[in-house]
Amino acid sequence: MSDFLPEDDAHEQDRPQAGEPTPDAGTVRIETGPALSDVFASQASPFPAPGETEAARAPKPPPLRPNLLHTLLFFFIAFVMLVLGQLIAAVIYQLVTLGTQPHLSLSAAFQITASDPRLSIPTQAVIYGALVLLAVIVFSGLWLSPFWETLEWRAARARRFFFPLLLVGLLTGIAIGALGNSLPMPMPKNPPILHEMSTSMLGAWFLLVFGITAAPMTEELAFRGFLLPSLLNIFKWLERRGVSNAQVTRWIGIPVSILLTTIPFTLLHAEQVSDSWGPLVLIGVVSVVLCIVRLTMKSVACGAVVHAAYNFTLFAGVVYQTSGFQHLNKLMGS
Repeated sequence: MSDFLPEDDAHEQDRPQAGEPTPDAGTVRIETGPALSDVFASQASPFPAPGETEAARAPKPPPLRPNLLHTLLFFFIAFVMLVLGQLIAAVIYQLVTLGTQPHLSLSAAFQITASDPRLSIPTQAVIYGALVLLAVIVFSGLWLSPFWETLEWRAARARRFFFPLLLVGLLTGIAIGALGNSLPMPMPKNPPILHEMSTSMLGAWFLLVFGITAAPMTEELAFRGFLLPSLLNIFKWLERRGVSNAQVTRWIGIPVSILLTTIPFTLLHAEQVSDSWGPLVLIGVVSVVLCIVRLTMKSVACGAVVHAAYNFTLFAGVVYQTSGFQHLNKLMGS
């Protein structure tokens, strides 16, 4: 308390009062500090308290993202945007052609904009771009972490291994083409995709560019960025709970997740090949390759490069057959 008193009063407080014994001149006064036990009690112990385990002191593992709810939300957003985007395109087409086709119904305009690649491909490109932009905004806010980093996009890794990945995609396309020609599988003679390409040169070029850019990127984001890891994270969650282990995740979780990713990916392309099971089986094989690339490289972008290279092999034969889309009548055998 002497710190809060004037200097004279502080010295006065140190003088012995009347009736108090006066300390001898040889007596040494020792000022004591806090007790040694208090000093140690104020310090954080580096050792676990009794009953405290190392697991309790270990940092929590990062959350498993994406999970199935995130994947369902992404596909719901994609479905809504596809429907609304095509509807908006039909309305715009109806308004633009109002002078020449005043009685064109909305359903007819919808069918035209969905079947003509000169209209449908730009529409899909805009929808895909808007979908990716909205997904970045929604899931970055939901996860409170960077979107591309959370999904393991890793474009730098794809750039680093670009040529090996390109080679994998090209060889996959060549191998799938050889299997389709050699195995006894039913193959459609004139699938809808060839019919779309045969309508116009501009539409054919739109399909080619879209097929090696926006389409593989968005499909890989959906199926190998969201669906595949969310399925695999179910097994990792069981592993964290102690219900399963790493061996089960490796030998059961990975194959099951690849299979459940491949089924919807294959069905997405069913209409393009007239629902023929022969090419669908081959598309399923391609999906397995893409899943393996994504899991091995830990990069969605690497799978997108392989996917784009594979798609290029599909178009390369058509480009050669039609002399650069100049003789599209050859596609339909006429």
